[in-house]
Amino acid sequence: MTQDRKVVPIAPGTNRPGTTNARAAALPAPLIPVREHALVFFKSALGELFDNADDSLFEMADKAGSNNEQSMYFEAMRQLRLQRHGLERTCLNSLMTQLDELNRSESAQPAVASTFELDTLSLVQPDDLEQTVALDGMVGRASLRNRSALAHLATRINSLIKARIDERDNPLGPGSLADIFVQSYAPLGLHIKVKLIVLKLFERYVLNRVDNLYEDANGLLIGAGVMPDLKLSGVPGQAPRSGQGGRAASSSAPGSASSAEGEQVLSMFSDLIGSWRHASGDVALSGLGTSGGTPMQTQELLGMLSRLPVSDGSAQSIRNLRQGLHQALDRQRYETGQVRSVARVDDDVISLVSMLFDFILDDPHLPAALKALVSRLQLPLLRVAIADKTFFNRSGHPARRLLNEIARATMGWSDQDDLRKDQLYNLLERIVGTLLDEPTPAPELFERLHDELADFVRVEQRRSERLEQRTRDAEEGRAKVEAARREVGLVLNRLLVGRTLPVFVVDLLRDTWSQVMQITWLREGDESSAWVDVVTTAQRTLDSVEPLGSAGLAERETLNARVIQALRDGLQLVGQDETQSVPLLDRLALLQQSFVTVKPAPATSDSSFEAAGVAEPKAVYVESSLSLEEAPQPAKKRESDVIEAEAADFQQVLVAEPVIQAATVEEAPQSVDDLASVTASAWVADLHPGSWFELVINEGQPAQRCKLAAIISFSGKYIFVNRNGMKVAEFSQSALHHHYDAGLVRLLNDNQLFDRALESVIGNLRKLQSTRS
Repeated sequence: MTQDRKVVPIAPGTNRPGTTNARAAALPAPLIPVREHALVFFKSALGELFDNADDSLFEMADKAGSNNEQSMYFEAMRQLRLQRHGLERTCLNSLMTQLDELNRSESAQPAVASTFELDTLSLVQPDDLEQTVALDGMVGRASLRNRSALAHLATRINSLIKARIDERDNPLGPGSLADIFVQSYAPLGLHIKVKLIVLKLFERYVLNRVDNLYEDANGLLIGAGVMPDLKLSGVPGQAPRSGQGGRAASSSAPGSASSAEGEQVLSMFSDLIGSWRHASGDVALSGLGTSGGTPMQTQELLGMLSRLPVSDGSAQSIRNLRQGLHQALDRQRYETGQVRSVARVDDDVISLVSMLFDFILDDPHLPAALKALVSRLQLPLLRVAIADKTFFNRSGHPARRLLNEIARATMGWSDQDDLRKDQLYNLLERIVGTLLDEPTPAPELFERLHDELADFVRVEQRRSERLEQRTRDAEEGRAKVEAARREVGLVLNRLLVGRTLPVFVVDLLRDTWSQVMQITWLREGDESSAWVDVVTTAQRTLDSVEPLGSAGLAERETLNARVIQALRDGLQLVGQDETQSVPLLDRLALLQQSFVTVKPAPATSDSSFEAAGVAEPKAVYVESSLSLEEAPQPAKKRESDVIEAEAADFQQVLVAEPVIQAATVEEAPQSVDDLASVTASAWVADLHPGSWFELVINEGQPAQRCKLAAIISFSGKYIFVNRNGMKVAEFSQSALHHHYDAGLVRLLNDNQLFDRALESVIGNLRKLQSTRS
């Protein structure tokens, strides 16, 4: 798609003064307002896209798992911010060029089918393939949603221009708009992750709003007298409506272009629902009223709906709606003698709304409290859908946006929560009550209520995000401290275990110097020269209390001085002042001095040296254990407690076990049964922060709804928080694997609720139709 030949490169000088009017004059007069309206729409939508790009990329950078990934997102933010105006100008110029060339005399030649040799084919790059798949999906959704509107627009444009276009090469079509946008940012060389985020924004702010563009474009052409009587039967690929459907169309707002467009969109649903209307036995599909009765006008049906009792919020009340309409029609026939029925198009709307709410109330991803609220919205939404037939065709319809916003705001509700004191629950109760009190709620009312809810959710979300950020920072800090402690423990245990050392030195390294090592690791990292220095100091401290051996006295004294100085500098790093460090270092110096004292060798039991006539040599050595009497004694008299302390310093001990217990490390699987399933491993690998889950923290407890706030890089822990941003659980990767295999965790679908329900209903009807055929 990104290589579509219909995307015309912008030639130099296309923006020179005077060229715009000349190009516009080449277009037929009815297309000039369409062209200007499309440019205004595209500029506004792109502006909103770039306004939100910074926030989206900053959020992804905040959740990045590495410094490189974070830098990538920040660099993309900088590029888009700097190139924003240039990108907007490029997109608008490209769209302008394509629209101006609609009336060219030569039509595009169809691509000639080519035969390919195996050695001429090249593999598609993975990034290009991923982008193409994403583009195809979003363009396909927009095209399917606007199939009728695009067909009408192409038919009307073809009646005005020399060349011929179809829905695929229409410059205003979703595919052409997407190609223009992709070509505009291609020179930036963005990473595929950034491209997918930008394309998602394009779908949200451009393609999800093109419904209004096509509706307005058709309306402008109709107002200019271009095929105002175009009917559904004239649209290629669309089946004509039945006679009853034709009567229904004439019964609702005759002469209204938007109403006609809405009914044409509903024809796709009617084809699927019609084959099962009576055969399935489903009350949601059964016809309303007596066969052959006079169809009611739309306003008359809305009046009848306004007199129906309000839903009590139960699932059964969804079925009661159609039953209530049946009873109202029977009562009217008994009172007036008139046999009335609901027009086919309105009946289709009622059937579809009923099926949508059946899906919503059966959706396991929604909390029970939300289902009770949503079920009461069926009647207001039904009134809007009957009054405005574009309801199903416009993803940006205020009523649909309100329903989706309610579902998104309540994703964190758990069934065991007491919501009576929840401000959000009280607001939603008031919104539902407002809609139920309005007999004919207008789209403007839904828009106002949506904005009120969105503002409240935005404030609440900012508050929870601050607490969530503090939770992430605390967990990251704790994980780093544990990692530092584990590394320090490994180093010191490797140096000490298996050696016989003075008790004082073991205590000094374990209780005091380990803190210096830990702070150094946290500040400088394990690859820094500072970390090498503190490890070297620990090793030299041990060397300074070893027997003198072959080393000379001068070398040992130099080593001792270096050790004392390094220890003094390190203790200052952890905040120890001289009153604390000096006594400690004096005791170490005294201990070091005892190992460099020259003493005569003990007398031997025989006189071998004298018998041989050789002078007895002087031996320099240090015994492995020194008694208090053998230790050097200063001339000054000591107090008894000092003597006892120094005696303990000179005592030696065999270090047989680790002196620092490192942080617990996750045990490796011991058997095949301990291994996670392939499905669980793939599922956990695909998780990303920000997703919502239904999680049983401990077996036997009720499930909670929580959000994955962070995946800690130092520890690999998965941190879950509630809707307020407070931590509720943490899991290691293997624990999460086993949780998934045990069915104790489930990823919640937080996509648009209405769109998900609509897709499911249509998909189920198609399956039923294919099974029946």
